[in-house]
Amino acid sequence: METINNAVQAVQEKLTTKPREPEDWLQADETEDIKPDEDVKILRVGELVHDMQRHNFDSHQHKFRGTHVKSLAFVKGSLKVNDDIPLHLQHGLFSTPGATHDAIARYANEPSFILPDNQRAPRGLGLKIFDVKGERLSPAPDGSTDAGAQDFLFNNAPIVELTDLDTTIEIFELRTKYFDSPTRLQAELAKRSDRVKQFAPSLLPNEYVVAATMYSQSAFKFGPYAAKFSLLPTSPDQDSLKGQTIPSDADTTFHRDHLREYYSSKQTSYTLRAQFSSDTKSHPVEDASVEWSELTAPWHNLATLTFPAQETFSDARRIWWEDRIGLSPWDGLAEHRPLGSINRLRKKAYEMSRAFREKGNQTQVYLPLKVDDMPE
Repeated sequence: METINNAVQAVQEKLTTKPREPEDWLQADETEDIKPDEDVKILRVGELVHDMQRHNFDSHQHKFRGTHVKSLAFVKGSLKVNDDIPLHLQHGLFSTPGATHDAIARYANEPSFILPDNQRAPRGLGLKIFDVKGERLSPAPDGSTDAGAQDFLFNNAPIVELTDLDTTIEIFELRTKYFDSPTRLQAELAKRSDRVKQFAPSLLPNEYVVAATMYSQSAFKFGPYAAKFSLLPTSPDQDSLKGQTIPSDADTTFHRDHLREYYSSKQTSYTLRAQFSSDTKSHPVEDASVEWSELTAPWHNLATLTFPAQETFSDARRIWWEDRIGLSPWDGLAEHRPLGSINRLRKKAYEMSRAFREKGNQTQVYLPLKVDDMPE
């Protein structure tokens, strides 16, 4: 079967016209389509996120994030831009070949409710990179307009089933209405014309998180271009677990426990890479549910992200990540501005979610500027 698949892929590659690079890449400013009523709809999304946060509070007496609620591990390490990065890729975070930055990350289960780890569901990785120079989307917490952190959000699914702003509202209304009745929620989703897309994340194989390829899902500026990002696991220990599903009798905290055990003696390494849009039909920005084919938008290696062996789930780290700090793709450089309505809604929704957590937990949420803020 593998031989047949390889043959099919070889034929597809011969029949597919790959874009010239970067001559055929689209300008990022040509890829967005902002509707006049978008601000009102984005506010509605923020209100629905609050509803889901209230449901979680009623169950757990704590105010969590709107999504990626259940933490699995917290790590600190570094990102090194490739020494040989081509000139046309030297934008934003990647402007200086060989530059090294401190980085921190949080692994989490993606859904808005707390699920057992032995249940199939999307997994996420939130990444914050420090001491990044360049014009910012908004001033850093210390007031700097040309230096600060760069945040990225990744998921082990390459697409966002929420698609766009309108679909997000429809799905979030169902999620909050049937928050306490998963069976009824599934029944309502099954009635939709896009039901295959909506069920796709929950059908992902329950693989080892440490070996999962992670995707930005939505698009971002990359200098003048529109791009998606990905983290590809590359260490031998990660490679040994790729494609493997967790045991059928796995515990409800399996992923948390496995990540903790793995990092007790092993490191991880990821290749941070990007693919570029050359066609709004094949590589749309406003529809985040379309996967950009590697045949027409191949990946380009940018940097190496490394996390050494460490304790991943101390109480100090857990409380700091869950209650004290925030992550947002809008905390970053203008050259990596988030694109598409899925990303535009995140700006307001994340601000509202952060304020909700601050008030409910009586703890100020801030955006850290140095790796040493993260506890051991």
